[in-house]
Amino acid sequence: MVRDADAPPSGRRLTSRQRQAAARREQILKTALGLFAAQGFDATSTRQIAREAGIAEGLIFHYFPTKASLLAAILENRRSFRSELRAILEGAEGKPAPEVLREVASGWLYILRRDAEILVLFITTQTNPEVNQATQQVIGEGTSQVSGYLKARIEAGELREDLPLQTAVTMFFSSLMIFFLTHRHLSEPEWKKQSDSYTRELISVWLEGAQK
Repeated sequence: MVRDADAPPSGRRLTSRQRQAAARREQILKTALGLFAAQGFDATSTRQIAREAGIAEGLIFHYFPTKASLLAAILENRRSFRSELRAILEGAEGKPAPEVLREVASGWLYILRRDAEILVLFITTQTNPEVNQATQQVIGEGTSQVSGYLKARIEAGELREDLPLQTAVTMFFSSLMIFFLTHRHLSEPEWKKQSDSYTRELISVWLEGAQK
């Protein structure tokens, strides 16, 4: 995980210098994401990112040792689904699978719809090993979190004991990604209608194979 060298220990109030550092870091991330989305990871240089952000190139390397670590930070920062997923699952103990999976699915589709630029980075995983490594790290953490929740539901007797967790979670998220790719052109009202319907149907079909 990439951590800002100027970030304070958790729980402490930011100083003026630290607030400025956080703002610079966010500016770099925002600029890089826009360029990566517009022209691809490989075609974007740190020199170009610095020029677009109005900073010295060396400042990028103060926060991010490599361009790949900059990409990893983009995938890890607050725009990604990691923090939202963590929040959903932290409060999910004892809740039934249909309720929690509905929250997870709705949240994932919302993030894809809101931050469509991230999709370009996922597509780049097919051709760039650095992008693939950074993306797999994020996906792996999310998959592990959901698998942990489902394991608890198995132990509670809600889901079948031989449920292949890794495969089940991968299929769940892959289905949502495919829906997004084939429906992202819809208007907002139609998107809301169809995504809600798809989420309900997906969970219903998924649970038919997962429930005990």
